[in-house]
Amino acid sequence: MQNVFVYGSLKKQEKNHYMMENYFCLSMDAWINGKLYDGFVGYPFLVLDQKSKVYGEIYQVPEKDLDILDEFEDYFPDGDNNLYERVEIDAFTKTSCLKAYVYVCVQTEMLKEEIVFGNWSLVEGERKKDRE
Repeated sequence: MQNVFVYGSLKKQEKNHYMMENYFCLSMDAWINGKLYDGFVGYPFLVLDQKSKVYGEIYQVPEKDLDILDEFEDYFPDGDNNLYERVEIDAFTKTSCLKAYVYVCVQTEMLKEEIVFGNWSLVEGERKKDRE
């Protein structure tokens, strides 16, 4: 099993969480060092940064299923035009530090506005209120 940190549409209560429903959630209250940016059409982008935090969840995913997430995240191991790269980072919970994979933005021209609180669910919650 591989730990995967999710911070956007794959989180619980988000539109693509169905992809994570069959995996064990180790922590719903986790964070990594990074900055979160609003991207295009309602998707977040992560850039690693030691001075900021991004909040998310950690799931245990079978090695064989990483290909499914890679395709969803537009990551191809030998690709030279990836939207994201899958990298291993330190992910933190209240009680531990774990190695986990995370998808990091490599096309920085896609970055729009920084999400200063580092929590995509807060942004999506505000958007849902605006649509109602």
